[in-house]
Amino acid sequence: MAINDDIKISINLNELVEARAKLQSQYGDYSEKVVKGEYLDGADIDRIATGLRDTLTWDTLYQMVDEAVLEYLGIKEKNPSITIESIDVTMEKEKKEREKEFKKNFDLVKLESSSWTLDVPVRKK
Repeated sequence: MAINDDIKISINLNELVEARAKLQSQYGDYSEKVVKGEYLDGADIDRIATGLRDTLTWDTLYQMVDEAVLEYLGIKEKNPSITIESIDVTMEKEKKEREKEFKKNFDLVKLESSSWTLDVPVRKK
């Protein structure tokens, strides 16, 4: 039996949003808004957390991990050529690389019928 000793992190965004909202608003007087129902309720917290599911980035987490690794290795300066790419940039690079590899290895051949046309990849020899 294999033992999985990886460290996994699970984040409940709803709980995080609620905790951070309380922390951010602890010095303000929101009692009137709470009484009127204008302050964050469960549905508001859920809407914020749902939005974060699509927009949350891990830049700070990556930076913290990078710094911990560098500190552990005794490296004093970060390599300025290493940057955190957005998912979009990374995906675009990978897409272009796949297209280049495809064009290198395959030709597209059109198969046609009276009611349809189909492009089929054929491996180059």
